[in-house]
Amino acid sequence: MLDKIVYFLHVVRTGSFSDAAKQYGISASAGSRWIIELEDNMGVSLLKRSTRKVVPTQAGERLFDRFCHVNTEIDDILVEIKNLGHDNSGIIRIASTPLFAKNFLSRIVGEYLRDYPYVSFRIFETAYEVDHIDEVDFSIRANATYHGYREKDSLLVKRSLLKYPLKVCCSPSYIEQFSSPETPEDLKRHNCLYASTLVGGNKWVFERDGEFTAIDITQTVEIEDSEFLKNVALAGAGIAYLPLNLIRQELEDGRLVPILDDYSNSQFEFSLYFRPRKQMPTRCVNFKEFLLRRVKEISQEE
Repeated sequence: MLDKIVYFLHVVRTGSFSDAAKQYGISASAGSRWIIELEDNMGVSLLKRSTRKVVPTQAGERLFDRFCHVNTEIDDILVEIKNLGHDNSGIIRIASTPLFAKNFLSRIVGEYLRDYPYVSFRIFETAYEVDHIDEVDFSIRANATYHGYREKDSLLVKRSLLKYPLKVCCSPSYIEQFSSPETPEDLKRHNCLYASTLVGGNKWVFERDGEFTAIDITQTVEIEDSEFLKNVALAGAGIAYLPLNLIRQELEDGRLVPILDDYSNSQFEFSLYFRPRKQMPTRCVNFKEFLLRRVKEISQEE
């Protein structure tokens, strides 16, 4: 019975029998049979099936709400028992923003595997929040913050990894063709390049003398890839709002120039998120501490 309920929880989270079956390690037909047997046993319909998605009925929602927390407790109990052997092995699942994955995570994972060869990693690159944090052990996200910024409420534990100033910049050729904006309001008349996951998407925030200005910029290029935006800016096609560490060399050699320097900009922050657990697996505890230490050391080398 418990196996069937846990599979039911997977179905609700994914909205799919087949996706839930893959996560649970059974066939889709076996999963469908389990749900039928669970519904027969309880005498009530738990799921509404359609050609597009599977959604819970009122009874299914109640079952999900009551058991999803119980399932987490069961996982923690099992982890606690496994940790008695202090076994630093198994899979660590990480969802990471692409910029961090490329510049930091790939190096850190490589170093970690030299010392702990029995650990495996499953890395998902995404600029967006993971819908179900239970599907990964850690999530690494990028956010742009500014004075007065309030992050939305979350039950997850957050550890800040790195912060860089965000700089508004463009190529000299862009200024020659379109002139340089003198105030944030001037950006409305320029080609602007942005990522929707930062600073509310197409809203850029500036501060001067204690006064904040939020500008809805012209949407010229939108992509969740800062490297892509930098290359478009280097080509002279628009103005970008990018973390300083990404464009430091280009600013030094003059291929990009800063603009609106009289204004204080937002901060670009990488943060580590994970759900609170009474017993985190040994492999995750060790990697988390290694990750936090190495990010700090690597950033000091820059």
